[in-house]
Amino acid sequence: MKIWLKFFVGSCIGALVAYTIPETLSAPLMQTISELVVSAGSYMLYPVIFFGFSVSIFEMRRERLLLRTTLISIGACVATAFSLSLVGLFSVLVYRPARIPIFATGTPQNPGFQIRTFFLQLFPASSFEVFTNGDYLLPLCVFASFVGAGCAVDRVAAKPVLALFESLTRVAHTVMVFFVDMLSIGFIALSAHWLFRFRPLLSTGVFTDLVILLTLTAIFICSVLYPALIKIMCPEVNPYRVLYAALAPMSTAFFSQNAHATLPVLLYHAEESIGVQRTTATVLLSIFSIFGRAGSACAITMSFALILKSYSHLGIGFFDALWIITAASFLSIFLGRFPTGGVLIALASICAWYGRGFGSGYLVIRPAAFFVGSIATTLDTLNALICTAISAERIGTVRHRAVRFFI
Repeated sequence: MKIWLKFFVGSCIGALVAYTIPETLSAPLMQTISELVVSAGSYMLYPVIFFGFSVSIFEMRRERLLLRTTLISIGACVATAFSLSLVGLFSVLVYRPARIPIFATGTPQNPGFQIRTFFLQLFPASSFEVFTNGDYLLPLCVFASFVGAGCAVDRVAAKPVLALFESLTRVAHTVMVFFVDMLSIGFIALSAHWLFRFRPLLSTGVFTDLVILLTLTAIFICSVLYPALIKIMCPEVNPYRVLYAALAPMSTAFFSQNAHATLPVLLYHAEESIGVQRTTATVLLSIFSIFGRAGSACAITMSFALILKSYSHLGIGFFDALWIITAASFLSIFLGRFPTGGVLIALASICAWYGRGFGSGYLVIRPAAFFVGSIATTLDTLNALICTAISAERIGTVRHRAVRFFI
């Protein structure tokens, strides 16, 4: 059975649980199990990334692909962030959602978003500390890059290390696949817990327009914008093959709202369905998972634009629109430190930067933050997979598979 179909069956059972068993009895249990499932989903991520990233950097340096891959990745992260931010702002201006009433007042809390910390944590006092920070993947990738580059300097002396790392990569990948397969059972708790949170949100009627707007925008991006991008960049590739391969990762992202729990599913599908070589997939997906948060940029833009339209009679002018798109795109690049909840943190920061009495504006969106996070993480996941597929096509590291062989 296809993995996406297993996840679909699990989510259907979870929906049945949410609508048949009283919430007072099952909600706490589903929350506990869903948290355990998310932790289990990212359980083997660090070993897979560390060993795989080290070997991948060595291979890319040997094949002279490292610089080209880096430049393509940077360009893709910046371009997609600005593009999706523009789409998000345009959708708010066109749809004109209803005003959201104020739920909370008072002094805004410290949003906890500090760009300075993003850089300071790259090089901890001991390199082994990168294994203890389970929320921040970039320091691990930096350490693995130095290990791989060091192996490329003295290839003879590094042969035993590379052989060991390649073996450990295969073993870690095998264990990771086991946890990915077991996620189908965890989807029962994930979907049930998600529905327990979504029903009260929808029943108030306050956020109905926001839910509709985010959903329609996400559908447009997934079904129109990204297929058009694939067709422009890779005319010989059928874009809907990539979308089909993204079903399971997007489902995981939607219900978990966690980038780290989704990344193993992405790695598995990029290699086994799309056919991206493991060395390329490990590097590209890690980079896009950290820096390529275009979906988050879109969600931040839409949320902040909705706040402005709700509490300002001046509208959104050209320079305000340009500022919102630039700020949201800029902040999205630094969200790699937050595998979950980054959208609300970035939204709090953008409200503080904007000032003019909107410092606590993010509190208006906070009751719906989990749904905004679901859409943002889903789009981030699709963005990572599509950018990886396009980048791998450009550097020639894809072995195409027939759809019937997709996992």
